Amino acid sequence: MLKVRTLSPVRSPISADSERRAADTLKQMAEAGSNAGGLVNLLAETDTLTSFEWPWANGYGTLEHDNLPAFFQPFACYSVAMDEVSLPFEISELLVNNGGAIECCRLYLYDDTVALLQLDVTFETSESGLGDLLQGHSLDGALSNLAKRVYEHAVYPAFHQYALGFRKSRRYKASGAVSYLRDPKKLTVFRDVSFDSPEAPDTYVLWTGRYVVTPPSTLNGPLGDSLRLWASYTGSTEALLEARQFVGSGNILAVADDVEAQADNWLRGLSVCQLYNAVLSIYGGILKSSYSELNDFAGSRHRSKDLHRLMGDITKTLDHLEFTRLEFNEAIIGVQAERAKVVRAAYVAWNLGELIDGSLERTSLIRSKISRLLEARKSQLDRSVELILAGIGGVAVIDLFISLTTASRSLDRDDIPGVLDVFEWLQPDGSIALSTTILVLISFYIYLAKR
Repeated sequence: MLKVRTLSPVRSPISADSERRAADTLKQMAEAGSNAGGLVNLLAETDTLTSFEWPWANGYGTLEHDNLPAFFQPFACYSVAMDEVSLPFEISELLVNNGGAIECCRLYLYDDTVALLQLDVTFETSESGLGDLLQGHSLDGALSNLAKRVYEHAVYPAFHQYALGFRKSRRYKASGAVSYLRDPKKLTVFRDVSFDSPEAPDTYVLWTGRYVVTPPSTLNGPLGDSLRLWASYTGSTEALLEARQFVGSGNILAVADDVEAQADNWLRGLSVCQLYNAVLSIYGGILKSSYSELNDFAGSRHRSKDLHRLMGDITKTLDHLEFTRLEFNEAIIGVQAERAKVVRAAYVAWNLGELIDGSLERTSLIRSKISRLLEARKSQLDRSVELILAGIGGVAVIDLFISLTTASRSLDRDDIPGVLDVFEWLQPDGSIALSTTILVLISFYIYLAKR
């Protein structure tokens, strides 16, 4: 028998005030001395979705526990019944021809509009049949399509109803544990998702990763050769037995004496990495869009109010990205035992360090762009203020000339030459003309100086 487990990051309408949630969780843990809050039933339970508790406790105490920050703890977990999901012919044929069955399907709701969809698919056929199944890309493609099918027909409809009924339902507001959930229609950071349509967009299943955990004895037979080829492993069997795992691009092969326990360890470890990898992927698109919007503003005459609103939203996005990075660092420290090896292996194989550095460089670029835009707006405002002050000063010059002209005619004559004697010879029209000429010359000088 061969069991393949898939883990697919998918988009969801669940997004919260993560920073406040993290603070509240720490406060509750300090007061209660144990796990805080527990899971909450966010989606309406149906014949398709049934909630269950996350099976593993959080916090230090034994090596069976992981001390994960709130961001990497699921809001809720659901078992997904496959009865209502009609499978395409190619998937049904592959299952029937290879003694395949969908053993379980589960959904884990996390923050930042990301959920993880787990599928366990077993195949009971001959060893040669399993070898044929693992060759090529038919199995990988079928499992990816299966995850999309489940999401479209069993998961997305529940998300659609959640988004439509969020503002009408009081239970989200009444529950203290989820009082910081955001309205899916008013997201400021993750504006790239919408669940208004009854049909699921094709891009909402980000990708599907697969892994197989097998006993060491399997590697010595033909099935072991097929599994190594399936995972794109090119090293020796001895090296794989020593490393106990190989993380490929989309397929992972792990070796363990206790297959079920190690499969759960991989689920827990990969959940951390897959969640953060999905967040980075989503943020990549958001940051590119934000930079493009800033460029559009730089070359247009939008109102300052619109620019400051955009800058405020982008700043929140950048700050939250930095928050998730710190939460991920904390999660890496908090995973224990075999899960720590899983996280380290995935971190290296998926180049998460480089992805994080790339995101930080992009945030630096955007912050620099915001600074330049603010400086340009400040310079523009300074020029406007200078022109206003120049106008006020010009009016004052004209008033001064008129006052001097009037005063030169109202005072008694004396034999001492002075400024008023000059204005005595000027007619009022001439005084206005002279002051206006001086004002024009000063304005022209300011214009040349500011070019």
